[in-house]
Amino acid sequence: MSPSTKFLILESNKKQYIGGRVGNSEFYGASIVVGAGVGRKDTDKLLIRLLNELNISHEPFKVNMNYSSLIKNPINVKKCLIYLRQQYNNFIKNDSVKNDSVTFKQFAKHYLGQTNYKKLLVSAGYTDYENEDAYEVLYHYQFEDNGPGWTALDIKWSDLIDKLCNKVGYQNIKTSNKVEKINKLKNYPCEFEIITDNSKKYYSNKVIIATRISTTKKLLPMYDIYNYIHGQPFLYVYAKFTKQSNDILKEYVPYYTIVPGPLQKIVPMDLQKGVYMIAYSDNKNANFLKNYTENTEKNRIFFENEVEKSLNIKNKSLKIIAITSYYWPIGTHYYDPLYKTNHNNREEFIFDAQHPEKGLLVVGEAVSRRQGWTEGALQSVNLTLNKKWINSLNC
Repeated sequence: MSPSTKFLILESNKKQYIGGRVGNSEFYGASIVVGAGVGRKDTDKLLIRLLNELNISHEPFKVNMNYSSLIKNPINVKKCLIYLRQQYNNFIKNDSVKNDSVTFKQFAKHYLGQTNYKKLLVSAGYTDYENEDAYEVLYHYQFEDNGPGWTALDIKWSDLIDKLCNKVGYQNIKTSNKVEKINKLKNYPCEFEIITDNSKKYYSNKVIIATRISTTKKLLPMYDIYNYIHGQPFLYVYAKFTKQSNDILKEYVPYYTIVPGPLQKIVPMDLQKGVYMIAYSDNKNANFLKNYTENTEKNRIFFENEVEKSLNIKNKSLKIIAITSYYWPIGTHYYDPLYKTNHNNREEFIFDAQHPEKGLLVVGEAVSRRQGWTEGALQSVNLTLNKKWINSLNC
């Protein structure tokens, strides 16, 4: 970017919450994530490059996976993916069907059957792919990462945000400025007028929108393309256990553990300190559990019971000292099946979603081929933000 280029970031959050769904916090001495969890050594090339450029630590570790004893004969996610891809290749050879005419849920249920499909949902630990088109899930969702054996990256997300803010300059970031409206101007030196919730107005010939799809729809209501992109909720619940409870949990949750029921996953954050992520839930489970996240005695007892039930631990064996949580009404995004749109392929759809009009870009994991991952957000920027675009249309 040219040194003469002027830019301003309008951030809806307060300064201490810059970063949105990326960051770390501390809970009883343990470092916990508030949104983005880990990176991936083999696939997150842009993220790794950024971390190296900013000298941010990103330690690799092998992902081990444990299942509650209540999950009998869990589905092998990788083998299931191979089988479904084979069936999909046969499916699209049929001239009577369109390539992207079904959701993953419709497709997988047909070939796995109701019982095995439900087992897949539990074994994978997520449900955020169910309503996405089958092709996207099978070939771009990277479903194999829902199984064990891959190499993850432990990232200090808050360090990344701090260094990015220092790099761009805090003087170029206005926090507590939620954009409410973007007006296209005529007969004016600048193309756009941006109005915030505190009635401030800003003018520019170039605007980049980087936010959740709900806000994008609000700011760009005239573009139907965003109606085919949807968000879904995610929830993290963390708990600090007594020493006696921690000694019990160590036996049942040695590492990342998938469980039946609304908690979905339980993950040790710091075994020495007795801090665990006791719920890593999405969709209906996230919406159900969010009603119990206030740190009250009643809610702590609720989660004690849920953890015991999900791990088949004797009732009233566990004692939680405190809980904290992070609920995202929109944590990740997915695309409708392509046949609902007027586009020939997903690349064309994504390009149009990223370039709604001259001087305006939309970026983020919502409009990428790596939805739900930080890498997707970086990919969208890498595809759209270039010198030609930056150096054109100056006020």
